[in-house]
Amino acid sequence: MIDHSALAVARFVDQNGGIASRATLLRAGASPRSIERARQAKLIMSERRGLYASAAADLDQRRAVRMGGLVGCISALRRSGVWAGLDTRLHVHVPAGSKRLRVDEVAAVGRDRSTSRSDTSFLAEAGAPRVHWQRSVNRIPFGRDCGTTDWIVPPLLALRQAVLCQDEEHAIASIDSALRTRFIAHGQLDLLFETLPSRLRRLRRELDPLADSGTESIFRVRLRRLGHVVELQRAVPGSSKFDALVDDVVAVDLDSKRWHSDDRQQIWDYDKTLQSIAWGRPVIRILPHHLFEYWPETLQAIERAVDDARKLRRYRQGRPKSARF
Repeated sequence: MIDHSALAVARFVDQNGGIASRATLLRAGASPRSIERARQAKLIMSERRGLYASAAADLDQRRAVRMGGLVGCISALRRSGVWAGLDTRLHVHVPAGSKRLRVDEVAAVGRDRSTSRSDTSFLAEAGAPRVHWQRSVNRIPFGRDCGTTDWIVPPLLALRQAVLCQDEEHAIASIDSALRTRFIAHGQLDLLFETLPSRLRRLRRELDPLADSGTESIFRVRLRRLGHVVELQRAVPGSSKFDALVDDVVAVDLDSKRWHSDDRQQIWDYDKTLQSIAWGRPVIRILPHHLFEYWPETLQAIERAVDDARKLRRYRQGRPKSARF
């Protein structure tokens, strides 16, 4: 029969996200004896000296703590549904000066590469992790008072790491997403930019809370940097909103399998497209691979549509009312 104190230890590890340190368990009231009983009963497993995992722990967590680090950067963001770019590696935070990292051991395991990525699949692929050797960042709290730091870095530090780790457009998308999902509070934005290098502080001017996805943020940044006026979440009279309106003449929707695959949503999308064209506003629908793999061709199509729509609008505005169509 399993001891009740051992069951209590296992429950606490579950509540701590699946990983808990010996120090955390002792602070929570567990005794050394109850921890050992839970381990002997295989309710928890020792992942590294002083660190225990329950069955609730996933592969990314186990890999990070086996290295002697924490899930960090974009891997921490992705777990909470925050935009985390296209990098599929595990990102691990380790204290500066850490030694004996088991990189080879954890590089051999990870999500099966044959398993398709999805909006809800956050596990990293097998391969060498991206290691972040970082000292404490002044004014960003890190410790017990910030929630568990037994296996994951606090949200604000994870976001800061992601901004430094990614290119500018993905960094902006991650901040937009972190604010939209309340991964960080809006009041923490000042602290984030105060701790970033001065070269990155100008990115704050490019944030837009209306972006509904990472792809919308990136699309907006690219078009605005080219001089286009991009308004997000603009509605068609009598219908729903499009993701973006470019130069007030072309509507754009950035589709994904997650939100546009069922019959009901596809019918809605077709209806919205027809409604927009009936109002004289052409529509372009693009998928993520158009944004990330065929951007020059996609941009050419968008700018051609915008140019044609502008010319048609000027032509109509210049004709007598009786001759307009």
